[in-house]
Amino acid sequence: MAKPRKQKSDERGPDSSGGVVLHQKLCLSVDMERRMIFGHTEIQVIPSEAGHIGLHADNMTISRVLVDGELAEFEFVPHFQPLEDEKRWCSVSCVNSAADAASSTYMSSLDDEIVPNLLIAWSKATNSINEQESQHDQSNVGNILPNSLGENGHDGDHFDKNVKLIRIDYSVDKPETGIHFGDNILYSVNQLRRADCWFPCMESSMQRCSFDLEFTVDSNFVAISNGNLLYQVLSRDVPPRVTYVYKLSVPICAKWISLAVAPFEILPDSHNSVITHMCFSQNLSKLQNTIGFFHNAFSHYEDYLSMSFPFGSYKQIFIPPELLTSSVNLGASMCMFSSEILFDEKVIDQTIDTRIKLAYALARQWFGVYIAADEPNDEWLVDGLAGFITDSFVKCFMGNNEARYRRYKANCAVCKADASGATALSSSAASTDLHGTQSIGFYGKIRSWKAIAVLQMLEKQMGPDSFRKIFIAPL
Repeated sequence: MAKPRKQKSDERGPDSSGGVVLHQKLCLSVDMERRMIFGHTEIQVIPSEAGHIGLHADNMTISRVLVDGELAEFEFVPHFQPLEDEKRWCSVSCVNSAADAASSTYMSSLDDEIVPNLLIAWSKATNSINEQESQHDQSNVGNILPNSLGENGHDGDHFDKNVKLIRIDYSVDKPETGIHFGDNILYSVNQLRRADCWFPCMESSMQRCSFDLEFTVDSNFVAISNGNLLYQVLSRDVPPRVTYVYKLSVPICAKWISLAVAPFEILPDSHNSVITHMCFSQNLSKLQNTIGFFHNAFSHYEDYLSMSFPFGSYKQIFIPPELLTSSVNLGASMCMFSSEILFDEKVIDQTIDTRIKLAYALARQWFGVYIAADEPNDEWLVDGLAGFITDSFVKCFMGNNEARYRRYKANCAVCKADASGATALSSSAASTDLHGTQSIGFYGKIRSWKAIAVLQMLEKQMGPDSFRKIFIAPL
């Protein structure tokens, strides 16, 4: 059953990565001119007895690793190995063998990406750094750990025995995946297992923790990230730079961490102070016209689920389509969209589609980010729940006719796909064996529509009131 997962060391033992993550902090500087990010991350973990930990990291240069203030040995092997791929393609002689080679390469890459490739050994930590650096790092540990551990349910007094603080200094130069630079913009993407392409982490759905996020950018840029913005710090550099400090107290997976940096225009929602909308200046008038309805969706979900928004604030960012690699990028407490879905007051036909897209992305904050599936075979249920409450919004604010018409079209597509041999929702062949790709593309839409249809049948069988009680029970 899907449920909100909180990181508890006594809930399960350490997985193959060799530890349980309690908290992670990112401190990064963004150089837009050189298309580079650099800085460090600090990860608090409860270690296993193995004396090492495995993290995921790619597409970056790691300069040093410290464990509890001391230099540590580490082994970093990038996942992408060109020589191995070349061997597969040497045997290609026809179209069929090319397809087999492509499939083999893709499946091998998915298998490889699951395995941690940054191994850090603290049992052999040697070469203590100079006294000044050591005292500085240890003072940071004292300032950071007790509060963070308290928030995650662990006693800060047991830090010396039970918790390791890992600091990784690194840089990412001209990234090609995970995070992208464009003309006057930087943004991350939530593609499958790509968070580790811009910061080291444990990229697993079973590892959820709170985050502290600090991003330093030029003063003419705005850095948007997850959680609540605590404060901004203007440096005395010439030219000046600004550090944006965010805090996300709700434990989430690393894949939901997002970042967008650009000279955004910021438009607070006039009806709900929790919501903020952002876009480039040329789209500001369209943005004002498009988001007037959005507080209704927000209030509808909170009323239907009998709970407030789990992340404290919600940010919608609209980016020109020529700068985006995908039309929607979902993150905890924020979502990035293509600005082509914005419309002015003269447009009518685009209104419904845009509102449903924005409403569905908001629903995914509850079902998908905040509430996760226990097992890959249950992920269809989380997708279905997000679609189900989106459908309730359509019915409530756009009328029964619109909701029934969309439901009819979706059910026709599901029937057609089932007749051609689509797999079941809850099976290894339809989830675990596909390594997360089951949610991509048209097949992902079919799964989502089918999941919604199953839930709607259950609601009809049980009655709306009885179904709603079970629906909100995990919350």
